[in-house]
Amino acid sequence: MEENTEAGGAAAASSRPRIPYGRVAYPAIGFKMGRRQMVTTVMSPVTYVGTVGDRENWDPLQGTGTNRKEDKNHRQAIAKYIEETEDYVLNSVLVYYSPDEAEFVADDPEAPISMGTLYVRPGAKAKVGDGGHRTSAFGDVIEAHSHGDDVLRRLQENGQPVNVVLDDDQARRAQDFTDLQQNAKPLNASIAQSMDRRQAINRMLLEEVLKGERAPVFEGGKRIEFLTDSPGKLSPKLTGFKTLRYATGTLLVGTGPRSARAWDEAVAVEIATTGHDESLQKMVDFWTGFGALPDVATALSVPSGMVKLRETTWLTSANVLYALAAAVREVTHGTTVTITEAMKTAVTIDFTRAGTTFHGTLVEPAKYDDEGNLTAREKALTGRDAWESAAEKLAAKMRQR
Repeated sequence: MEENTEAGGAAAASSRPRIPYGRVAYPAIGFKMGRRQMVTTVMSPVTYVGTVGDRENWDPLQGTGTNRKEDKNHRQAIAKYIEETEDYVLNSVLVYYSPDEAEFVADDPEAPISMGTLYVRPGAKAKVGDGGHRTSAFGDVIEAHSHGDDVLRRLQENGQPVNVVLDDDQARRAQDFTDLQQNAKPLNASIAQSMDRRQAINRMLLEEVLKGERAPVFEGGKRIEFLTDSPGKLSPKLTGFKTLRYATGTLLVGTGPRSARAWDEAVAVEIATTGHDESLQKMVDFWTGFGALPDVATALSVPSGMVKLRETTWLTSANVLYALAAAVREVTHGTTVTITEAMKTAVTIDFTRAGTTFHGTLVEPAKYDDEGNLTAREKALTGRDAWESAAEKLAAKMRQR
């Protein structure tokens, strides 16, 4: 019996995972993608930042790095998000260790996917394969709050998912990076913006203007496209949420902000300073007036009306909606003219494709030679300069009424 007991004890000892001596240990899950050992673990952001090396930009001639050129604005935006958003969420980062720097010991060596421990050599620095901007942003926030405060404590208590690849082949690391970018599909603007409830304009449009049915033109939101930025030519939708949002914000702040971030901030400040109720009323008055435009009202009253509206007028064009919103802002801001009054004057403006209202701004007219032969078809023009020029003409027409 004693011999059996000793044999059993030796067998049990030999089956236990080997523990590398003197290494930093992280609880992890091990698995493989292809032939390479992958490990997923979680560290606090503070710990994570201390485990990675300097940012390595891609240089194929020197054979270093996997990171693209740093976008400082993107880095700052992530840092601001982490700093100001308690319930933030970030994807996992991808890092690399060479096999002599780190080792995964599985609890069950026979299982293809197993709990276990990632052992990292003290002082070894991981190379960031994907997540350079997130890593730098964490570092910026940690440095800014190094004196110790609620933000730093939050980061010390939070977790950051880290996917580790045990691979020291730089060429494969670079291939991984480009594969990840090619296989990722970013959200279109309408989906992303309609999911973002932190911004007041999004909440107001979704919860009060659309779902609240304050503006009948949208039929409780049924006339807005959320899955793409622009409805198809046979769609019963009037416009995409991206267009609705930008036109509404332009109504509130005008054409001053020139970048997306500046625009977001200006709209948020405008709603905060003007007040929720007054800002909401401006939105409702504008879109109610838009629904009262003769061509729009007719389109809403008949089957396939939006298809005809799209074919015969410019009223579903994003650029025209931006121009109209900017014109109403110009006519009403700092004056006694109300948005409702301004929209009533817009009833007399010719928005049809057969008209000439937008010639020279949003429309390049068809051209004919001296004998009357068509030499160039009518062409729609896009871009900020085009719709801002159109807004000036629309504002002038409104003032004449």
